[in-house]
Amino acid sequence: MEITFTKVAADRLQKFLKPGVKMVLDFDDGVGPFSKEANCTLSVAYNLLFVNQDADLHDFGLVIPSNLGDVYAKPYSKDQMDEKMTIDVNEKYLRYSLSGQGGEIDSSMGVKDLA
Repeated sequence: MEITFTKVAADRLQKFLKPGVKMVLDFDDGVGPFSKEANCTLSVAYNLLFVNQDADLHDFGLVIPSNLGDVYAKPYSKDQMDEKMTIDVNEKYLRYSLSGQGGEIDSSMGVKDLA
């Protein structure tokens, strides 16, 4: 499994990648320290989080390599993912998306700097 950030997305997200920061791809299901409430829709929702390296990531045991470094995720969220995924940004609307070989996974992925 791997994630590729497009050049446009990587350039825009670079400002969050400070030393001592980890990336988390959080499946918004109400589980874990970063999710305040579950997303009660039939859609799949993810947030790309930038957290301090000492953040509690015990719920995030899946490590996905990417061209920007390792991305941590909940192991069971793998069921909602594809083996090869891409994170891109629509420059007109400044909206990030997560897609895979099967198509779009989340067309409006949140990005949060929690570091």
